[in-house]
Amino acid sequence: MGGEPVLAVGGPDGRSLRLTAKAVGSGSARLRDIPVGTRVFAEGPYGAFTSLSRVRDSTLLIAGGVGITPIRALLEELTGPVVVLYRAHTTKDAVLLGELQNLARSRGAQLHVLTGRTGAGNPPNNPFEPQNLAAMVPDILDRDVYVCGPAAMTNAVLRSLRSLRVPSSQVHSERFSLAS
Repeated sequence: MGGEPVLAVGGPDGRSLRLTAKAVGSGSARLRDIPVGTRVFAEGPYGAFTSLSRVRDSTLLIAGGVGITPIRALLEELTGPVVVLYRAHTTKDAVLLGELQNLARSRGAQLHVLTGRTGAGNPPNNPFEPQNLAAMVPDILDRDVYVCGPAAMTNAVLRSLRSLRVPSSQVHSERFSLAS
């Protein structure tokens, strides 16, 4: 699954920092051998994929693959109405799903897990087509939209948001890729 990150950071609270890692290679696989409580030096994250860039009170969070990790961190801290769209091949592939369900319930957020093979079926399964996004989130123009996931998914969502005329100031995206 090229293009997915080795590591995502979420939920720093001043005393602890949560790391969610996908064992893509030997380096990330070794992270699981670090004892809990080990002191480490960390820097970053760098970028603007944070709640500080919000311009609306309502939010739509869209995640696919390991992109769920920063989306999960945003869900934990956001206030106001929140809808989460989580794209996975199957519910078994939806990592952190139980945690997300509990977090969404406690925060009063709506969580939708969108499964199935893209383009399959009749009509084709294309959850991020403009008409499908508008049907799932009718007030999408009144929300900040955060999208994070594989490049193909992120690009499809961004095209649809442009088509729906969601103002660019309300669109925040993050693309994960492996450093080479």
